[in-house]
Amino acid sequence: MLSNKAWSNSVCLVVAIATAATASPFATEVLHYEPGEGASSAYRAPQSALGEPSRFIADESWPGVVSIFNPPWLSTQIVSMGRGGSLTVRFDEPITDAPNHLFGIDLIVFGNCFFVDAAYPAGQFGQSASVYGMGAGRIELSENGVDFYAIPDVLGDQLFPTQGYTDVGPQDSTPGASPTDFRRPVNPALTLSDFDGLSYQQAMALYDGSGGGTPIDLAHAVDAAGSPAGLTQARYVRVSHVGEEGTTEIDAFAVVPEPSIGLMLLAGLGSLAFRGRASRQGGS
Repeated sequence: MLSNKAWSNSVCLVVAIATAATASPFATEVLHYEPGEGASSAYRAPQSALGEPSRFIADESWPGVVSIFNPPWLSTQIVSMGRGGSLTVRFDEPITDAPNHLFGIDLIVFGNCFFVDAAYPAGQFGQSASVYGMGAGRIELSENGVDFYAIPDVLGDQLFPTQGYTDVGPQDSTPGASPTDFRRPVNPALTLSDFDGLSYQQAMALYDGSGGGTPIDLAHAVDAAGSPAGLTQARYVRVSHVGEEGTTEIDAFAVVPEPSIGLMLLAGLGSLAFRGRASRQGGS
C-alpha cells in the first residue's frame, strides 16, 4: 500500500495544481482608483475593471457584440482615467514571467479602443488601418503592492481591440455561441499596418481565436533608472494615464496561463490512480 506520506504528497500535488487551475485569472480587487482630471463622470466605477473582459453590450436601446469595430462602452464595463489618474488592481492568480507562455506574453490589458470601419457596418479596414479611442495608459507591475516596475514602450488601451466571439459579425445585436479566448494573446509582432486593407474575416484570422488586448511581457519591466527589474512574478497592476490630453479607459486584465496546466493536472490525477492500482495489485 502507499505510505501515508506518499499519499499525502500526491494529494497535495493535485490540490495545488487544481487550485492554480481554478483561481481567477482576472483582477479580483481594486486597491486604489484616482479618476484624474478629464475622466468622464459616467465612467468612475473602478469595479468595472474586475472580472473578465466584456463580450456583449446589453443596452436595451442599442445591444451589440463587443468586436474589434464595436467596443464596450457601458458605465458598468469600463473605468476612465484622466490626467493624473490611476487604477491599481490585485490578482488572486500570480502573473508569472514564463518563456513558454504563448509569444512569451504574461498579461493582457483590455481597453475600449476600436478599429475604424471604412465600410460601416461591414467591418472593412481602410487602405491605412486606424484605431479610434486609444489611451495613453502607463502599465506598472508589482509583486508586493509597494514596489512597482514599468513596462516601457507599451501603453494600455492600444492594440489590440477586444473581440468577444469568433462566430459573429462586427455589429451583430445578439451574442455569439463561440467565445474568444481572453487569455490567448494576439501575436505581439503584429502592427497596425498589418491590418491595412483587410476584411473583418481576415483580421479574425490574424487574431486566431484571441479576444485581443494589449500584450505584456514581465521580462520587459524596468526600474526607475530604466534598468531591467528582473521581475519574475506579480500580483498587482497599476495603470496611470500619461500626457496632458485625452483619457485612458480600462475594461479588464487577464493572466496568460501556463500551457501545460491541464496536462499537469491530468498527470497528477493519473499518478494517484496508478499508485492506487499498484498498491492493490502488489499488496504493499
